[in-house]
Amino acid sequence: MSGQEVSVQDETERDEDYLTEGDTESEGGDGSESEFGDETLGERLWALVDIVPPTVRVGVAAAASRGVGAAVRVGVAGGKALWVVATAALLVLMPVALELERESFAVQQENLQRVQAQQAQQLQAEVVAPPAVA
Repeated sequence: MSGQEVSVQDETERDEDYLTEGDTESEGGDGSESEFGDETLGERLWALVDIVPPTVRVGVAAAASRGVGAAVRVGVAGGKALWVVATAALLVLMPVALELERESFAVQQENLQRVQAQQAQQLQAEVVAPPAVA
């Protein structure tokens, strides 16, 4: 009998920790902002610990931990892959870009020399054969 009395007493103690409908009505309201206005979101979420069973909490925590771990591994692998691709691109494409720049500069120099040679020939032709006066 004493075992049953203890369990009844424990249940009674637990019931006293919670508000009943009569308690909320006696406080004069529908239980909206006046009661919970000073509670933060974190406090409200922490209060859900009593509602969610421990096995579910452990399962959710394990799933969240696995998800975060997987996201970190994907991020690290992606960062390493990006580093390899960027470094390889720089090592391969930088010499190509420099060579293209050098070739472009050489073509510009050749064009400049050709234009200067044509101008020199025109000057020589004008000096050698003066224009005919009519």
